[in-house]
Amino acid sequence: MTTIPQYLTGIELERALACIEKGQHLAGHFPDAEDLAAATRILTGQVTPEEAEIELAEALARVVEKEQAQLRGS
Repeated sequence: MTTIPQYLTGIELERALACIEKGQHLAGHFPDAEDLAAATRILTGQVTPEEAEIELAEALARVVEKEQAQLRGS
């Protein structure tokens, strides 16, 4: 059985983002506008969760590369 994804709009989207933000706060994290924009893109179907995961992995790789370069004195 294939599940058709349901994307959020309007008040449903606002509520979902508020829940995400509150959950992150309770966990000691403080998402910024960029983080919430990424969540919005997933919830509205602009990107799939798989595409978002790839974007996240690429961003993390850039951060790691930058930090390693700083440690090497580059």
